[in-house]
Amino acid sequence: MTTVLIHGVPDTARVWDRLLPLLPDEHVVALDLPGFGCGWPAGFEPTKERYLAWIIDALEAIPGPLDVVAHDWGSILMLRVLTLRPDLIRSWAGGGAPFSADYAWHPTARLWQTPGAGEKAMDRLTPDIAVDMLRLAGLSETDARVTAANIDLRMKESILGLYRSGRDVFATWGPELAGIRDRVPGLVLWGETDPYAEPRFAERIGEATGARVACFEGCGHWWQVERPEETAAAIVSFRQAAGLS
Repeated sequence: MTTVLIHGVPDTARVWDRLLPLLPDEHVVALDLPGFGCGWPAGFEPTKERYLAWIIDALEAIPGPLDVVAHDWGSILMLRVLTLRPDLIRSWAGGGAPFSADYAWHPTARLWQTPGAGEKAMDRLTPDIAVDMLRLAGLSETDARVTAANIDLRMKESILGLYRSGRDVFATWGPELAGIRDRVPGLVLWGETDPYAEPRFAERIGEATGARVACFEGCGHWWQVERPEETAAAIVSFRQAAGLS
């Protein structure tokens, strides 16, 4: 068995550092999405379609069976992989991002999606401003500073490209989510006080896919950082119930 970890925005694979040693798996692979703590492959464009293709290629290259844990945009992309290539994933756990057509992007996302305004916002995104934003979303001062230190020009370009290509992602990809219901066992992970999407969006993903839902009280957006022990326990319990351990 191998667990594959897929981060979101504005993170790198280091966002899993607290959760990773708590997982009981012998093999764990934490992916760094192109442009997030690393460069772009030759000819890469930071769109949701290219990130999706990149993840599919990465999963195909890892010997299975694969149990995937994903967060934020990583979770959006993972759920899309499940609708297209359910054969690649034995089980999944993810959250921190909705998948409903009626979801309205949060103000920062809408700013990034606006040509010109998004670039100006990124120019103004100093480490100190990033720390303030990250703390409001649930990270501690220390964790916010570590995350902010990784937000470089390439990551900013990647974020703008991803969010602009994903403006209508929930309307276009969302309706197909029900097609994976009961095909691949899943677990939805969510913070009760996530400022970007309320827990009701976790319930909707659970209803559409038949997945279990774990919502952590008093937790913000980053459950793997804020509640690593609870997250690991929820994943282990889910796998045991699904007969995967």
